[in-house]
Amino acid sequence: MHILIALAGIIGAIGVWYWRFKAAKETADEVTDMAGRAWGKWKRYKFRKKAEASPVEAVDDPVAAGVIMMMAVAAEEHPLTEAAETVIRDQIVKTMGIADPTELMVFGKWVAGHVEDANNVSLRYAKLWARDLSMSERQDLVQMVRRAAAADGEVTARQQLKIAKLAERLGLK
Repeated sequence: MHILIALAGIIGAIGVWYWRFKAAKETADEVTDMAGRAWGKWKRYKFRKKAEASPVEAVDDPVAAGVIMMMAVAAEEHPLTEAAETVIRDQIVKTMGIADPTELMVFGKWVAGHVEDANNVSLRYAKLWARDLSMSERQDLVQMVRRAAAADGEVTARQQLKIAKLAERLGLK
């Protein structure tokens, strides 16, 4: 009888230790899965940021950059309206002197759709504008952005801040 009790004790001890090792393995697996998910989330975040920024980074023409800036500020409060598009088209034709602005409008709208904040646009293109535009052309750019922002009525406080930051980055203030 004492042999059966000892055998049951040994089997019980083996069962308890087996259960403990199994629980420790499951905990380690969960920690590893959590770390893998966090790493994957970080990689997706980095890729998404790179993919979102790529159209903005590809622009090296001050005219296209100006159109993108106008559209980004005009779309700051709400989606770009037909009135704002008309004002921007008029600015391209009259101020910039481009006869057919269709391609520039489509490209600008596509790139501006990838922009979350108009300040990022002015920050990205400030050196381009400073290098390629004269002081009077920079002033014209700020005025064009102001007209595009006013296309839907009153210029909002957020839009005014974006325009003021643009003027500051262009060395006008």
